[in-house]
Amino acid sequence: MRRELPAGFVKDVVGYCNPLSVRAGERIDFMLSSYTPGTAQVSVVELISGDDRPHGTGLIERAVETDLADTLELNHQPLRPGSYAYIQGVPAVASGSLEIWVFPTLLRDTPQTVINMAGVCLQVSSAGFQVAAATGTLELAMSVPLRRWHRVTFTFGTAVSLSAVCQAAGLAEQAVTAEAMTDMAVSLPAGDWYLAASAPGEAHFNGRLEAPVLASSEGQLAAWDFSLDISAQTIVDPVGGFSGVLKQTPTRAVAGRNWDGTAQSFHQQPSHYGAIHFHEDDLTDAEWRSTLTWQIPAALGSGQYALKVEQGESEDYVPFFVRPREGERGADVAYLVPTASYLAYANQRLGFTGGIFGEMKFRHANDAFLYAHEDVGYSLYEYHRDRSGVHFSSRLRPVLNMKPKTGTWAFNADTHITAWLHQTEQPFDVVTDEDLHLEGAAALAGYRAVITGTHPEYYSTDMRAGLADWLSQGGRLMYMGGNGFYWRIAYQQDNPGIIEVRRAEDGTRAWIANPGEYYQQFNGEYGGLWRRLGKPPNELVGIGFAAQGFDGGTHYRVQPGALDPRVAFIVDGVDDSDTWGSFGNQGGGAAGEEIDRWDETLGSPAHAVILATSEHHKPGMLRVKEEFHMTEPLGNDPKVRADMVFFEVPGGGAVFSTGSISYAGSLAHNDYDNHIEKITSNVLQRFLDPTPFEFPQIS
Repeated sequence: MRRELPAGFVKDVVGYCNPLSVRAGERIDFMLSSYTPGTAQVSVVELISGDDRPHGTGLIERAVETDLADTLELNHQPLRPGSYAYIQGVPAVASGSLEIWVFPTLLRDTPQTVINMAGVCLQVSSAGFQVAAATGTLELAMSVPLRRWHRVTFTFGTAVSLSAVCQAAGLAEQAVTAEAMTDMAVSLPAGDWYLAASAPGEAHFNGRLEAPVLASSEGQLAAWDFSLDISAQTIVDPVGGFSGVLKQTPTRAVAGRNWDGTAQSFHQQPSHYGAIHFHEDDLTDAEWRSTLTWQIPAALGSGQYALKVEQGESEDYVPFFVRPREGERGADVAYLVPTASYLAYANQRLGFTGGIFGEMKFRHANDAFLYAHEDVGYSLYEYHRDRSGVHFSSRLRPVLNMKPKTGTWAFNADTHITAWLHQTEQPFDVVTDEDLHLEGAAALAGYRAVITGTHPEYYSTDMRAGLADWLSQGGRLMYMGGNGFYWRIAYQQDNPGIIEVRRAEDGTRAWIANPGEYYQQFNGEYGGLWRRLGKPPNELVGIGFAAQGFDGGTHYRVQPGALDPRVAFIVDGVDDSDTWGSFGNQGGGAAGEEIDRWDETLGSPAHAVILATSEHHKPGMLRVKEEFHMTEPLGNDPKVRADMVFFEVPGGGAVFSTGSISYAGSLAHNDYDNHIEKITSNVLQRFLDPTPFEFPQIS
């Protein structure tokens, strides 16, 4: 759905790129569109800081010399949301039947297409089912309850009939049958079929479909079994061979008509998961044509860049990340960009539609555009129009909040770290989450120190294993945020631009996965919190998610651990103040937003040194819900705290964890002359020292 932009905001130009992470010397494509086609100015900039707030670090960008033309012509490229299946080349059938199971989740007065059989459409609306063909329309007027399975049968030939059996939902109901007939003649022409749409972007169906079967008097001609190859983006017809492809990533691994609760995974009982859930607002690939292809110069340094596009009063930044050439390394430090978390929050509207961030006004044109354009798709924090949770997010579409000048959450908050690295003249390479997922520990090989972003919340199994493997080989990790390593995700196997989450049992959830649907369709793994999977973040980085609150930050109180000789290098040159970080551009303090604590019962290492602990949080800072066994009031909750910790790992490596999303927002205070910056620089310099850390003797 597209609305008019609110008054006072101009935003005509949008774009995205592929790939998001590219090596020097490789090619990158930019897909651009304008609602006012015409000439635009283009340039490439290195993004150092995107925080343009008056009290922020400032917008800092550096022009990059390129061989690109200064201008290019932009056309409008439409967005066509809506998932569907496409089946090519189905032959003509003069007479026969089509049976399909239908589970509507959102109905309107206007028809939605269940299946388009080369121009003969089976449709559903709030008035019932109908078949629309060139020779006429047959309507089956009936009540169509939502979230009930209907077995719909359409017979065709010299006469047409349409019947639907609404299955009972429980012991208190019984099946309801309706039927309509007409003597008009209908045959199915040869051609392409669409399941859940009449065509891409047109009359999309909202709900689940299962087991379409096409038959003639001679028997079955095609029978699509959606319980086969659930992790793939294809649908299989083992009878006639008319397999199809799925577009815009509809949701699989969902309960079908046979699900009775005895199986919780499609691996256990595939026949219980023979349904696919389609949505009219699914969008995981805008499928735009490339507007501009750029060969990244082989000599371009690793870093965070953007294509800057300007057209009149409208502008857009399309960020991308450049890695060193294959087999090379430009620095001893790697900044591990939390791109999976960027995708999880991509196009989230919670800030101006209500939610955990409360109500806000539009802050800039990107907010206004996002509000006006539901067609750019959703974040993993929102609902589809049928009120089912959004399971997938993608970088293959315009992402309005992964840009500079868009508020300091996720991407822009992380530019506080890149600004600090530039300020301290510390060379660094970038490695993205996607790189880590695809390459494992090899993506980090050779780097002496790795620095995370402020909120590395979403981690795949391969990402977590890769980071753990690198640490076990003597790596030194600076975890610069909070609420990290929290949700397990999956990447689509043949398209890593798309991620999946299943918000299973417990955790701070924007929505809750349906019973029996906790397993990820992309790889069959059980989803949800890493903590509930037996791998809490405490085991990896010493601390784990403790609380969240967005009504202001606070300071850390220095703890006796700061006097431990093992951490003398961290406090070297730091004065003897009792508190650290009572300042910052993220809520006024270094400890805030989302915070993590040391907890030995959750796997935090016993030998970890707690240097400082936050205190005096605002009333809105509340303990995470996965720690409540029952509802109870908690005043002065001792477990609501951020712990700044350090510990060594076998192999000569070490971990420093800040325990707060707001931490990096304090680095620039007083022109980078403050406790937080000094502590962080001390850690980094020692981590760059090749001298191995000694693993302490644990009594």
